[in-house]
Amino acid sequence: MLRVSTMKTVLLLVALAGCARAQNSDLGLLVGISGPTSSVEVNGSNVRIVSGSVGAHGQINYAAQLRETSAGRLYLELPLLIGGHATGTVAGTVHGSAGGVFFFTPGLRLNIAPHSRVSFYVAAGVGPAAFGESLTEVGKGFVRSSTGWTVSVAADFGGGLDFRLTRLMSLRMEARDFVTRKGLGGAQGHHHPIYGFGVGFHW
Repeated sequence: MLRVSTMKTVLLLVALAGCARAQNSDLGLLVGISGPTSSVEVNGSNVRIVSGSVGAHGQINYAAQLRETSAGRLYLELPLLIGGHATGTVAGTVHGSAGGVFFFTPGLRLNIAPHSRVSFYVAAGVGPAAFGESLTEVGKGFVRSSTGWTVSVAADFGGGLDFRLTRLMSLRMEARDFVTRKGLGGAQGHHHPIYGFGVGFHW
């Protein structure tokens, strides 16, 4: 009986050690900001245009390893980013907006580890994005407001740094740019740069 119990214990330890060594899955939890940005312009009629924006977000990113080579590890990643933003513009009239944003852009991540505790990665993906917007415009003698949601396609690309604290946990920082059609989510153009910092779990 003792021998059977000992064998079971040994097999369990071997299985756990194998799982720990494989570490085929990865979960990142990140928070961060976009912006703040500001600009001042003067158009042809000498009207001064002042604008600014700021945002905050949280990201949950699960990744499963597809392949490992001497060049690095290739992952399938499923990043979900949820955030909010506020923008304002003064140009004769006052325009203000606030809203939320969701990005879900499955894609690929290549992880390169020059050291056992330090690794770099690049990532790219594509998927749906949703923008909720509450707009207000105030001018001489009028106030306008509207609320609505817009769904679009987004592509993302970026990279990051992962610093291992233990075999199962790391500190992580990254930068991503989500590209959509112009003018969504308070952005002036196509780009939504996001900077995040948080932790990664590996198993």
